[in-house]
Formats: sequence, C-alpha cells, structure tokens
Amino acid sequence: MKKSGRRRFLHTLGAAVASLALAPLGGAGGSTVPRPGARRRNVILIVSDEHQAAACGCYGSLVRRVDGLSPTPYIDALAASGVRFDSMYCPAPLCAPSRAAYMTGMYPHTTTALHHKMQTREAGHSRFPGVREGILGMGEYFRRAGYKTAAIGKVHVHGEQVAGWDLGFDERALRFYTHAPGMHYDDLKGGDVSDRYRERGAYDAPTYRSVDPRKFANTPAELTVKQNGLNQHFQETLVEHEDEMFDHLVTERSVDFIERKCAAEEPFFIHVGLEKPHRPWTVHKKFLDRFKPADMPLPATIAEWMTKGINPFVQQWCHTPLTGDEARNSIAAYYACASQIDDCVGRIVERCRALGILDDTVIVYTTDHGESLYEHGLIEKHNMLDPAARVPFVIRAPWALPQGRACDAPASLVDLIPTLCELTQSPASPGLEGVSLLPAIAGEADPDRLVFSEFYQAGSVTRRDEFLPVRMGLNRRHKFVYTHAAADQLYERGTDDETLLRNRAFEPAYEATLSHLKLCTLHDWELDEYPMLNASARVGPDGVRLAWEAAAPLARYDVYRGESTDPRRATRVAAGLSELAWIDATDGAASGGVLHYWVLAHYHLDRPFVDHRGNARFGANPVLSPVFPRTLPITPRIDVEPRLGFERVVAYQPLLGCAFGGLDWIRIGMPPAPFEDGALLAGPVTVLSPREIAAGSFVFSAEMQTGRPGPGRQDHACLIFGYATMHRYYSVGLRRDGTFELRKKTAARPGEILAAKQIPGASPGDWHRFEVRFANGEIRVSLDGEPVLAATDAAPHRGGRFGWDVPLHVAEARVRAIRTA
Repeated sequence: MKKSGRRRFLHTLGAAVASLALAPLGGAGGSTVPRPGARRRNVILIVSDEHQAAACGCYGSLVRRVDGLSPTPYIDALAASGVRFDSMYCPAPLCAPSRAAYMTGMYPHTTTALHHKMQTREAGHSRFPGVREGILGMGEYFRRAGYKTAAIGKVHVHGEQVAGWDLGFDERALRFYTHAPGMHYDDLKGGDVSDRYRERGAYDAPTYRSVDPRKFANTPAELTVKQNGLNQHFQETLVEHEDEMFDHLVTERSVDFIERKCAAEEPFFIHVGLEKPHRPWTVHKKFLDRFKPADMPLPATIAEWMTKGINPFVQQWCHTPLTGDEARNSIAAYYACASQIDDCVGRIVERCRALGILDDTVIVYTTDHGESLYEHGLIEKHNMLDPAARVPFVIRAPWALPQGRACDAPASLVDLIPTLCELTQSPASPGLEGVSLLPAIAGEADPDRLVFSEFYQAGSVTRRDEFLPVRMGLNRRHKFVYTHAAADQLYERGTDDETLLRNRAFEPAYEATLSHLKLCTLHDWELDEYPMLNASARVGPDGVRLAWEAAAPLARYDVYRGESTDPRRATRVAAGLSELAWIDATDGAASGGVLHYWVLAHYHLDRPFVDHRGNARFGANPVLSPVFPRTLPITPRIDVEPRLGFERVVAYQPLLGCAFGGLDWIRIGMPPAPFEDGALLAGPVTVLSPREIAAGSFVFSAEMQTGRPGPGRQDHACLIFGYATMHRYYSVGLRRDGTFELRKKTAARPGEILAAKQIPGASPGDWHRFEVRFANGEIRVSLDGEPVLAATDAAPHRGGRFGWDVPLHVAEARVRAIRTA
C-alpha cells in the first residue's frame, strides 16, 4: 500500500510519526512521555448525547434558524477547517455501553459493560459490574504520556467511582447518570436544579403553571410536565437560570481547566461531556426562539408504522403516534437543544483561539449515538438504523489533517483512542479494537473493514422480556444486523433500502452475501450469557471431520474454511446442512498449513410478525424463531493441523469465568475469592452456571452464610435458579428477621413472594444449607434438611441458569458444599 498520500497529511509530524507503531504502555504507575524534541499537542474531545448526524448543517440538514443560519454553525465551521466522517457509527445505540466502548477503545462485549443499568443498578455505586479489570480508561493513555487530564460533565461509564477507578482523569466534575456524590450535577442547590432539568421528583406531575406561573403564563392551564414528554407543546425548561443548565456549567468548567493549563504551560487532554440534545427536549427561550416550528420538515415515513405495521426489530415504546404540528413542535425543540450544544462548541473553540492554542490543539466533536427523530415514526435510539446508529464526527488538527475534507470510510467511535494517540505521539495499547483514522483520512482505509454496533436491552417488540442481543456489521457496501432468534436484516448502503425498510435478507439472491456477513459479524462476539456452540475436529483418512453442538431444532448450518484467521477471507465450503457433522474431503484439507474453520447456524423461522393492529411490516416473510436459544449460532474458530490423527475440541471460554466447588461459573460483578471448597462473595455480584439447564426436574443446594449483610430487607445473599435475565429468575433467601422466603422476579422490581415462613432463631449470619427442588412449576425449598417452603407456579420460568445473587450492600457472604442434580 502506498504511503505518499498519508505522509502529505502528516508532514509536520515527520516520517517517524507516519510509521508510528501502537506500542504497549508501561506498567501500572509508569510514565511514558513523547520522544525528545516532540511538540506537545493539546486534545479537546467534545461529546454530546443523542445528536443525529443529519441534524447538523455540515451533514446536510435542511433546517434553518429564523436568522437563516444553519442549526449548527460552530460545528459546521469546525468541519470546514478539519475532516468530517460520513460513515461514523456508535459502538452501541445506547448511552452507557457506547460511552464505555469509546472510553476504552473496545466494543461493549469486550468491556462487559453491556447495559444502561448493570444488574438493574446505576453506574458509580461499585467498580463491578462494569468495564472489566485490566482495561485502561481513555485518560490513562494521555496521563502516562505526560498530559494533565480532565473529564468534565457526562461520562456515564459503569466502573467509574468517586474514590475508585477514575478512567485516567486527574480532574473530574459534574457527573450525570452516575452515582458521584460531591462531583455531580445533583449537588447544585440540593438537587433542585437537576430535578428541574430532568423533570423528575417534584417536577414530574405538576402543571407548568404551578411550577412557575409567570414563565408559563401562556401555557395551557391543565398541561402537566409529564404530558409533554416530547415537548410537543414547545415549552421552556423548568430550570430557572440559563447559567444553571448542565451544558452551560460543563462548558464554563471546561474553559476554566483549559485556561489554567495554558497559564501553567502544561499540555492537556479534556473530555467535555455535554448532555443535550438528549431528552427532555427543553431549553431556555432564547434557543427556542431560533426555530419556527411551522418550518420544520416532517419525515415522509413519520406515520408509516401505523398503517404498514410496527418494525419488529425496534422496541415497541420507540414507536410514537405524534404527527403534524405536535411533531413539528417537538422537532423544533430538539433543534433548539442542539443549538445550545453548538453554542458550547463555539465557546470552547473561540476561547482556544483567544488563548493562542487553537492551531496546536486537536478538537473533536461527536456524540455517543444518534436520535431517530420521527424517521419511521420512531423516537430515541435503540436500533441499528442510520438515524440512531450513525453519528456526527468532525476532527480538526491543522498541522496534520486536511481542511474541509469528507471521509466516507466506515469508522467507529472505538477508533478515538488510537487516532488521538497517533496525532499526539502518545503510545497506545495493541489490545485496542479500534484503529487510527489517519490512513482513512489519507484515502488508505482498509477497503474491507467492518465496524460493529451492539445492543442488549429489554423491551423488544418480538421478545419483550428478553435482553435481546443485537449486533450490526457494516462495510462500504452493506449493513447487516443480527437479532437473536429473529430474522436477519441486510441493507445495501448508498441506496434507499433503509428508507424503505427493504430487507434484502428476505431475497434469495442475497443469501450468500448475508451468510458471509453474518459470519464476520458473529465470529468474535464473546457473550458470557450467550456462549458460542461447542465443536470438535478430527483429521482422518477421509479428511477433516467436524462436529458441533445443535443450535436449535431445525437449524441449518454453513461451514466456512480459511487459510488465515480472518473470516473475511474465508470461503463457504458447505451450505444448508441439517446434520451436526461434516467431512471436508477437498484438496484444501490436505494442504500443509493450518486450516481455520467456522460453523455458522441459521435458526428456523416459522412465523411472520403481526402487530397489535393486525399489520405485518414484512408481510408473510417469517420473522420469528419458535425457540429462544441461550447460545449464539456460531462456533469458535476451529484451528486444524491437517495431519492424520490430529484432534481438537473447542468450547467458548468466558470473559468473566471462575471456578469453585468443582464447577465452572460466570460472574456479573465483583470477582469471587476462594473459600474452602466454595467461594467468598462480596456484593454486588451475580454468579451463574455457564450454561442453562434443560427444562425439567432440577435440584440445587449449597451451604450459605451472609457474614456481613447490608441494612435493607433484601440485603442478604440469595440462592437463585431459573435465571434468564437480570429481570427474570427465582430467589431463595433468609432475611435478618429470620424470614425464609421464595421470590419470583419478573421485572425490574424486587419480585413476587411465592412463599415465606418465619424461622425462630434463624439468622443469615449463621451457616445454613439451602436446597431447591424444581419440576414443572412445583417448587420445594428446604432449610438445613427440613422442608420449609412449597409453591406452585402456574407460569414458571423454565430452564435457565442457577447460582447466587449478592446485593450491593452485602460486604461478605460465603458458599460451600455445592450440589446439583
């Protein structure tokens, strides 16, 4: 590959930077500084929340302010003096997992910070569950390179704590959606400002006039704040003063940090975490006055779901019935929020100009994910369509990058760390899953690159109670979307496929393309709660014999083979198999090098999706699988040495695996410590069997002791079984007051008590043997060998995993003498 184009854009960094290898950092506490004589460049990373790319002027927005300007003149100016990425995608169309991904340079499944709330808890309460140990935060790369670092404003990364993991940032302030006493927006005026801003607490239910009769004198008298969830009535924020708005405070605090570092002549890296245009779409009047609702264009697809049917690949609550003037009001309010963000960008850029550091500073503007903004009648994110998954991304570094250039190479926010490290000559870890964007800017992007986005959240139209795994794989030509136990999606990029929701997955002509993209999208997707299929290989006289675990009844299987470990280079050597074994007797199996195989499954789909109005968005095409497997439909890569007698067994290796009591487990939360033949558990942690049990009879028992329970009624260790998700399982626990109880959890709430009994003298601090017998909805629970509780569940959780749940405030619990049958 020629390097001349890239060198032209890096001329002032020299040939050494152009060939810079991403090297590992030093050990903990070490410091790595740029090579002698290197010029220090500052970095300002500005990240908003939920800003649709197409709502920016530089991305072609047709909306204009009443003064005729673009809705985002400052962001547009930044793009005109830098590079705009037109195919930049978020790692997840949801705040917390997307932010954990770009803050670490790794996709959500690798960080293990998958959810908006991990095990139903907000970020900040504990180090785990969250980004797993051994992964560096963004700030650490620059702190070790000699920079002063800061993260002001919204970060929302599970694992960050006030007195714990700081992601590598020397200064932190004004957190949002994260438990952070002393450095949170909630600290202002005892939380009143934050409650007004978020329209919660005392400001959720009242009428606007009762909150502020003068400010809302012209608002309909009976209109409540809760009734205006999309600001379809075009109202101002409840926050009394503009200088109390979250983004105003973040901007001023960020400018203060920049000024102090300039005065001290210290190179700096700052993450500026803005919050708008996330809902609520309310700001002060001066921003609302910039837009005229009557001039807002409505998407042509705004009402299509009401006649054509709900999109089965999107959460049901994201479909909105708003149309007409109410939708125009709402869209104008969204643009007003985005205009406030644009002013914040302008304030920071102009202050850098006044300080004389603008041309020595990398400035990036982007957002954590997009916003549907009524396309296809949808709001918010939570899907892989472009309005939600594609994000604005502009980067300015005038000594290294061209001005006014647009780059259409597929890219991801996980590319931020390697790109910024290369621009500042700061070493980056080789374990990063992102890549530097400098080759793409120079026209030398990998032409076959795929970028990914992941989503794991309850509320799907098709499986409402499941945390449905969804993964997108996108290259220059296609967007593929895998939705677990449902139909695949395939769209040709650069066409109107997405606009029309023309799913090519239903067309036989695209079958081979879809299968290969599915392989490339799933092959490295490591999910402990959805392990890959087990498989084996043996080389005999007739060739390489492959065998694998069944994915689901009536599934079909494709086999791929490659001479490299890159699935993009693999060839399909068998298709549509119904058996669970196959022999590769081709010449390729007799080659001298190592061969690499993958087995890919396709679930049997037997039902179209029909919504509550009787409409089927994709007609008679089957969309749903009759089963919901707890495995992914792919094997790990099977590496085979083509020599007679060679054998290999491959099985998924959990990212957060552990072993005790003679059994393997996975954990979500704090790591267990060894104790006798069991484990010492400190909350919060959920420990689970690595595979779900088959539906039928089941016995599980263990000795348990909650040595240091928490203060609440449920703050004790529980034995759990029938576990499907964090919202769906059974639990057995002994409370402080001696109440022994069996609960059934079916939602985010504590759960329904199926049976309970007071046990005189029983204490969770003493050792007790818990035993559960479960068969066909009949549950029998014993304590210390004596039958105590019994219940019949008419709608039982079938199958599932078993283990223990230890809540946040339980400092110490022990388990031992574990038995299963």
